[in-house]
Amino acid sequence: MKILIKIVILLAYVLLLSCGVEEMKFEKSKWNKSFDGFYEFRENMVQDVMKNHLKEGMELKKVIELLGEPRNYQNENNFEIIYEITVNYGWDIDPIEVKELYIDFDKDSMITNFSLKHWKR
Repeated sequence: MKILIKIVILLAYVLLLSCGVEEMKFEKSKWNKSFDGFYEFRENMVQDVMKNHLKEGMELKKVIELLGEPRNYQNENNFEIIYEITVNYGWDIDPIEVKELYIDFDKDSMITNFSLKHWKR
């Protein structure tokens, strides 16, 4: 009986570990690939982008060459760009969950900070 309990606990642990997002290395073609307005691979790649590709002091021009054009042209902050990572609408017309990559720049267009912001309604 103790062995059966250990096996069940081990299986539950393995299942919980396998439920996360499968990370993958950044590939520009996949980063910009979208289907019906949704980016298929960004959530899988964003950690690699933040760890291995974005650096403080990097020029805005280099960021756009790497990641493509941002979609936040209506943003009032001229020193910030935003890349949509995921948007979940559920069954609603308005988003119920959003993840975005925020990249901040100084007046010389050099990265000062970047972060992943996630909210749920």
